[in-house]
Amino acid sequence: MADETYFSMPGVATVRWNEPTKTVVVEWDGWANTAEFSGLLDAEVKALEDHGGSKLLADCRRQRVLNPADQDRANAEWVPRVLDAGLKRFAVVVPESEMAATHLRDRLGKVPRTAMQIDYFTTVEEAREWLAL
Repeated sequence: MADETYFSMPGVATVRWNEPTKTVVVEWDGWANTAEFSGLLDAEVKALEDHGGSKLLADCRRQRVLNPADQDRANAEWVPRVLDAGLKRFAVVVPESEMAATHLRDRLGKVPRTAMQIDYFTTVEEAREWLAL
């Protein structure tokens, strides 16, 4: 099986494991409430753990502004969990919404650079190329 789906909610996002590239791939479709965002983050961790993965590609182009409290909680809770699960490289395709992009960069900017490599892209292709290095 090339792809294994870990989370799928129309209008929110899909999280799947891509076996050929050994990458967790997130495709945002819009906005997530607290429970949906938590489920999405849990799915990312589980996919990394299940496959011994170290790469995450988040296509956030259609992501809308999320609740700042949820993003802060993600930094406090998800970052340590995803690092324990083995994440080393995180490629982010930035949201088309400038406000969502700013919030995302601000939150991820708080992650210590020594913890994981994070880079930002305007296209999925650029993100895939960086992860393949």
